[in-house]
Amino acid sequence: MAKPKKPRRRRGARISDQAPAHVAELQYAVPLAIPTYWTPEQAIAVFELIDDLRDQIWSIYHTDLQQMIRLQRQPAPTDPLELDDDLPF
Repeated sequence: MAKPKKPRRRRGARISDQAPAHVAELQYAVPLAIPTYWTPEQAIAVFELIDDLRDQIWSIYHTDLQQMIRLQRQPAPTDPLELDDDLPF
């Protein structure tokens, strides 16, 4: 019995450019519907889970997250060539 051929990589393509077959079938985003029938106990359990997850992510990535937040909140640099030349004086 012959072995199935491996798919050939494109010349110059990186391995990370090629999504695994199971990923190619997935949507880019999964809509997240929040059920409206949870009991208060179920809702608080999910809320606490998300809160704990947030804390864990922060404990690992806090420095990177702070840097990203700082960069996102910085005003865009102004290009002196785009400034208005019609000054009132």
